[in-house]
Formats: sequence, C-alpha cells, structure tokens
Amino acid sequence: MRRWILAACVLLGAVPAVAAEAPPALQPPGARLLFTAEASGVQIYKSVAEAGGAPHWVLQAPLARLTGDGGRIAIFHYAGPSWEAADGSKVGHDPAVPVISAPAPDPADIPWLLVAVTDDPAPGLLAQVAYVQRLATHGGTAPAAPPVRPDTLVGVPYTATYAFLARAP
Repeated sequence: MRRWILAACVLLGAVPAVAAEAPPALQPPGARLLFTAEASGVQIYKSVAEAGGAPHWVLQAPLARLTGDGGRIAIFHYAGPSWEAADGSKVGHDPAVPVISAPAPDPADIPWLLVAVTDDPAPGLLAQVAYVQRLATHGGTAPAAPPVRPDTLVGVPYTATYAFLARAP
C-alpha cells in the first residue's frame, strides 16, 4: 500500500522521484525539496605529478548548465562548487561542512553528493537553498588511461540531476 501511495504522489508531482532515490546519507534531516534541474556538462581533470612520480588525474572543477521547469530554470555550475542562476542569485559550498559522497549505482559514473551551501542573501531562485544533492549521475569519471604529461586538462562529459533543498522551517 505504501509503495502505491508513493507512486501516486510521484505521478501527481507531489514527491519528485529523485528525492525518493537519494540514499539516506544524502538526505539532510527535515530539509524540503525546492526544485530539481537536469545538468549536462563536463568534469574537468588536470594531470598532476608529485616529486617526479607518474602523472595522474585530479578533479579540477565541474562546468555544467542546469535546466528545469520547462526551460524556466537556468543555472550554471562551476568550481567551488558553486551554482549561479540566470537571475544572479548564487550559492556555493560551505567550507565549514564536508561534502558527503555516496557511490553511484554504476562505478563508471561520478559519485552522488550532498553539498551544504552558504545562503545567498539576494532575492532569486537560489535564495532559500541550503543544500544541493547531485543524483542520477552518468559519466564524468577520470579517464582510464593515465596522462602522458603533467598539466594536461581534459573535460569528461557527464549528466546528473541536481536537487535544491531548503532547511527545515
């Protein structure tokens, strides 16, 4: 019975499907979902070599465009991590709170995340956002082949669903 009620709520739009998919570790207590957006972009990796060692890939930053609500939501995602809406509102990782990670169901995909963000005092789409979840990822992992030389940059395509959450009232 409970599954039927949840399925009905999802179909009616009362509970977005991605909120139900997030592992418990990525669900902040009492937070409420504001909206979701679909991301398409790249994870940028840089080849680094320490003290004469072989170069390896290190994540530098994401670079993605998020859209949702029939095109009415447009958000840019970049280093920080940060999210900036077309209306100028912006949130970024709160450095006082560690990012929580959970493995994606497919190891070929980047992990799912919960990022606590600093509130944006300016009005706009992101003004109430306290947390951002990265879910339903596809792609984005570092190249399998090691880099040939240091300082090479590569962008690895990825997609994900981002859920923007407010603190509990």
